[in-house]
Amino acid sequence: MVRVNKHHPFVTTLFVALAILFSILYLRAPQITFVESPQTSTRYLAKESEGLLKQTALHLSKMQGGASIGGFPGFEPPDDDERYKRKVKGEGYNAQDVNDWVKEINNFLRQIANKNPRMKLEEILIKQGLAAAQIKEFLDALRNVELSARNMERYGVATETVQLLQTVMKDLGVIPWPY
Repeated sequence: MVRVNKHHPFVTTLFVALAILFSILYLRAPQITFVESPQTSTRYLAKESEGLLKQTALHLSKMQGGASIGGFPGFEPPDDDERYKRKVKGEGYNAQDVNDWVKEINNFLRQIANKNPRMKLEEILIKQGLAAAQIKEFLDALRNVELSARNMERYGVATETVQLLQTVMKDLGVIPWPY
């Protein structure tokens, strides 16, 4: 006598449903986009990122009175350069200073974006180990610099410099202040 294994109707229905589901997913796979959150992303930072972030923070700091930005140390002008110290500490910078500093920020951010493709700046800062408050401080400082540069265009900050900053911010997923 040969024993025949009969499945329960529920099991058969389950197998059919799973087969249909996998068929649908397989056929639609090119249309499905999976988005990783920054906390679960398996992407790694380029090894140069920390130094570039630190340099970016130093230049952002120059336009914020030398304050620490996002947990990175603030900018300290040389003790023997009183003019530069007054410029940074007293926020007595001019359009040419802003233009020069924003060009440097553009350079550092573009390198960060190129070395960490398809990563948002927030994700990069998370992977760098910054806390939520530090990330907000860093991003707000960047937005403040963009706004200052935009407002100083009429006083001599190059439009191209502002546009380059806006472009790299967009590439890194940072939305400028709307005003």
